[in-house]
Amino acid sequence: MESHAEKLYTPVALATADGVRVIATPGAKAAEQSNADVIIQSLEARGIQHIFLVPGKLVYPLIKSIEHSAITGIVGAHETACGFMADGYARANRKFGVCLGISGPGTMNFLPAMAAAQADKIPVLYLAGGIATYHEAQGAFQDGSNSGIDELTIVKPLLSAAIEVKNNLTLQHELRRSLSCLNTQRKGRAYLSVPVDMQKKGVAGNYEASPQRTPQCREAAIDQLALEQVVDDYLLRGLNVACLVGNRMNNPLDAALLLRLAEKYRLPVATTLSGKGAFPEGHELALGLYGFAGHTRAVETINGDEVDVLLVLGCDLSQRDSLNWNPRLHGTKTLVVIDEDFDKVSSHYQPDMQIFSSLTGTLHHLLDAVSDEDAHLAGIKSLRNGWLEQVRSLPLEQQRPDLQARLALGEANMYPGDAIKRIRSRMNQDTNVVVDSGAHRIFMAHHWLASGRGDYHTSSSLAPMGWAICAGIGIKLAAPHRDCVVVTGDGCMLMHGMEIQTAARYQVKMTFVVMNNCAHGAMHIDTLQNRGVSADYTALPNHNWKAFANSLGVSSAKAATLEELDEALAAAAEHEGPFLIEVLVGNHVAPNRYYAESIVEYEQRIKGL
Repeated sequence: MESHAEKLYTPVALATADGVRVIATPGAKAAEQSNADVIIQSLEARGIQHIFLVPGKLVYPLIKSIEHSAITGIVGAHETACGFMADGYARANRKFGVCLGISGPGTMNFLPAMAAAQADKIPVLYLAGGIATYHEAQGAFQDGSNSGIDELTIVKPLLSAAIEVKNNLTLQHELRRSLSCLNTQRKGRAYLSVPVDMQKKGVAGNYEASPQRTPQCREAAIDQLALEQVVDDYLLRGLNVACLVGNRMNNPLDAALLLRLAEKYRLPVATTLSGKGAFPEGHELALGLYGFAGHTRAVETINGDEVDVLLVLGCDLSQRDSLNWNPRLHGTKTLVVIDEDFDKVSSHYQPDMQIFSSLTGTLHHLLDAVSDEDAHLAGIKSLRNGWLEQVRSLPLEQQRPDLQARLALGEANMYPGDAIKRIRSRMNQDTNVVVDSGAHRIFMAHHWLASGRGDYHTSSSLAPMGWAICAGIGIKLAAPHRDCVVVTGDGCMLMHGMEIQTAARYQVKMTFVVMNNCAHGAMHIDTLQNRGVSADYTALPNHNWKAFANSLGVSSAKAATLEELDEALAAAAEHEGPFLIEVLVGNHVAPNRYYAESIVEYEQRIKGL
């Protein structure tokens, strides 16, 4: 008599009018579990719900395994875009992202995404299907193995692990090795290439994937002695302590803990561009943005002489994050750096105290170190309040003439900051905003008021154009309960604008805002001030992005005034799928002066060396 397991259905392919459809036939034995099944089941057991892919014959077995899992395969137009989508997915769900493509050309197209994730330290798994092992060393088509283009050697510098599996007995071990670095503390990236014949082979030995069998890795070690010293020597003394927060704190969990910490010890908080979103910029303790596109309150406070201790959390103190390595950031103050990733941290500055510790664990420890009702703490907070009154007197933004005054002076196109503030006013407080690279990045950083819920996402280290268009799709799929708006530019649309069709294909409800200034804006601004290259190299044709969106099945609107922008935003909110708004803006000088001044100061410093 057949057992229940022997009665399981097995899939059968039937030709139909619209292609091939897979159905289940009752009464047949289930197919033997393949290595492709093992890979996909392992990802499913770790909570992965979406894989971003470009299909190809070399990954057919893996795609078939995805079809029979709870994971949804999202087909993108280009492997680079799929890598960016996986990057965004990892940022929004505190797990890791996964993308899939064929080896050879697919892997080469993953390279820009690998580089962006490496620069921002985002955990991503790049899955590839290679040519059959018996085709190697014979001039096979799309050979990425070491007998072809040797892609493993090419990708290794950008990854924590680069693995090609050719032994059935080692596949499960290599899979575990690939997955071991993909967590929020190690922040690794792994490339796993499996030849197509290996994907099809039956599993060697016993294998069972389930959430219950998935190993629970606890990697949240904290340096308790050092943190107790921070409390005793700095937080509970009559010192002016400020915080500078980077991208590794820019997530909902740590943002909520940071807010509690700042309020408990009365610590003003500035964020870097990559950390924007980690603290509510409308809060009384908010200094705003320090570094690139920074705010007056943040720059004047941190570079001033009133700060005794600067507590740096999850920040690399890179060029953009430090105003071109401004010496006043350290100055006479005590520099305390706490981070869980010391690969490149503080490579320019020499901290007075450097602590390797889980950031989430650090925040919990500092919060629990002293009771909220402690009398000594109350006295320290009272002392800091006097200083904070002076800090709050500094403006956040650089002030510009109001809109009516600019119109009276003959300003023809919308100022980007006006459009940004209007968009912000129409969005929910927990909206995920995803920002691309260009002039709009500067205006967004300065004028968008982050709500401090890990809600602001940008690729700030490598900053590839068009990243946000793709990453926004991954972010929305990872956090479907939050609204999502992508702010990009016309130059970025020329790079990866095609991916809005991916959002349309899967009816992903999100808004794409294209700031159309008919230019590579950040550089074009230089040409208008007789700096940089000729405008022939920075101006762009005035493409009709509204019509482009419509051609790809994305509903759209165009706005040349704030009133038209209001109407477009209302239409986007009502629409069930993706919606693109083309906003016609002018080319304006950057809304702050600090970064430009820091470049001049740096050049003067190095001339004296």
